[in-house]
Amino acid sequence: MKDGDRYLVTTDNWFHAPDGQSYRAAWGRIRVLKTKDILGFDPARPSTNWFLKVGIEKKHILIGGCQIHYLVRSEIKPKSAFIGVKYKDKDTGVQYSAERIYFAE
Repeated sequence: MKDGDRYLVTTDNWFHAPDGQSYRAAWGRIRVLKTKDILGFDPARPSTNWFLKVGIEKKHILIGGCQIHYLVRSEIKPKSAFIGVKYKDKDTGVQYSAERIYFAE
């Protein structure tokens, strides 16, 4: 992982982005940040002591290090591969598109 490079980051769980939509991945320039610098304290678990900032200042998101599933270096913006595949949450019954990427730049 190199600060300033662009990555496609896949998360373990769905997240809500600033546009109010749900996503499972984000693409943009990354920067690693310490939890203490963001929240003001050091958590007890080492897997939660860092965040990944994805995107530019006015459109970035922060992903907890423990939520990152895959990290792929990708300087070229990926195409949103929407082909109509849906995911239905077994607990809530809510349907999501399986190919949702939040473009943070």
